[in-house]
Amino acid sequence: MREKIAIILFIVIFGTVCVSYIKNKTRDVEKEILKLKEEQENLVEKLKNEKLENNYLASPERVKKLAKLHLSTDYI
Repeated sequence: MREKIAIILFIVIFGTVCVSYIKNKTRDVEKEILKLKEEQENLVEKLKNEKLENNYLASPERVKKLAKLHLSTDYI
């Protein structure tokens, strides 16, 4: 009888420790996922801004204006 109680007690304690360990690891993984999602959102926003800036700087009107300002008339 005592052996059965000892085994059950051991299983309960071992199970509790395992569940606690798994919960902590899961929480760490969730924090890492959240951090990576925030980083991804920042990078996507930065990429959008860079695309807008590139579109502005590479527009034909802008290139013509810069060419007139900085290039000699012989080159044009």
